[in-house]
Amino acid sequence: MVSQLNISLPQGVRDILPEEAEKARHVEDAVISVFEKNGFKQVITPLLEYLDVVLLGLGAELKDKIFKFVESVSGKIIAIRPDITPQVARMVAARMKDYPLPLKLCYNENIVRYDDLRAGTPVELRQIGAEYIGEDSSKADAEIISTAIEAMKKTKVMGFKIDIGHIGFFKGLMEDIKANKSIEKSIRRSVLIKDSSSLKEILSSVKDSDSKRIIAELPFMFGGKEVIGRVKPLVKAESARKALDDIAKVIEILKKRKMEQYVTVDLGEVRGFDYYTGIIFEGFAKGVGKALLRGGRYDNLLGKYGYPCPATGFAINIESVAAAIKKENGV
Repeated sequence: MVSQLNISLPQGVRDILPEEAEKARHVEDAVISVFEKNGFKQVITPLLEYLDVVLLGLGAELKDKIFKFVESVSGKIIAIRPDITPQVARMVAARMKDYPLPLKLCYNENIVRYDDLRAGTPVELRQIGAEYIGEDSSKADAEIISTAIEAMKKTKVMGFKIDIGHIGFFKGLMEDIKANKSIEKSIRRSVLIKDSSSLKEILSSVKDSDSKRIIAELPFMFGGKEVIGRVKPLVKAESARKALDDIAKVIEILKKRKMEQYVTVDLGEVRGFDYYTGIIFEGFAKGVGKALLRGGRYDNLLGKYGYPCPATGFAINIESVAAAIKKENGV
């Protein structure tokens, strides 16, 4: 008896058949057309990088999710890219220093990363992203967010929202309460998953202050622009107050561009604590649990590759966008 041939795929990867591939291509074409209209030039980065080079540009959240192997000739460790932005930063620092600023670059590539396979999260993902390099201003932050909004509109995702926060708000509050690193990490984890009960328990060991009381309410500090006005009178930490001002400025610019209706404020957004430096944002659609896109300001990244330069950007998860469109169409 002839044994059955096993031609299955590894966990976390999959084939994409013509019908689904066509839908994904329509999403990609729509997004790239918006990028091109807004002056973003496409770049292509390699699938492989040296591990030590990749690690320079990754936040803590991704450093443990890298696929890697030893190069047989040199003995060096090679990484399969888990994110495109550090590659763009390396490319700009190594080969584009003479280009006039600001630089507006975009990409459309696959990434590979370890993730929670039990949750059904694939390890190979398609990302389309845009990076705005060389300008630290509310105008630049608003431009990258408005580009994200235009891209979502172009893909015809309905009912999407962009949640805007600022990592400096949380950092300012944490500096004010002077918590040690262990407590800070626990607080951040509870705020991230909006677990108010565990948050209050952790804060019980922290000295009472206005900042402590604000941190306890962070899981509930989301909504319209009025959230900023409600919390600002209570904020004493100067860096946290500046963060609120930055969010307000960005929303005001988006309002002038008639995009305010797509935006909400989330002061409890603490993703990328060690990576982002300013405005951060995520895009969501009704009925889709995973974010459609994520981004923010990362002014320290290019400096790690020898070219100190402010930057902001975002990446779109094509599969999440396709899932949102499929759900809306009832397919």
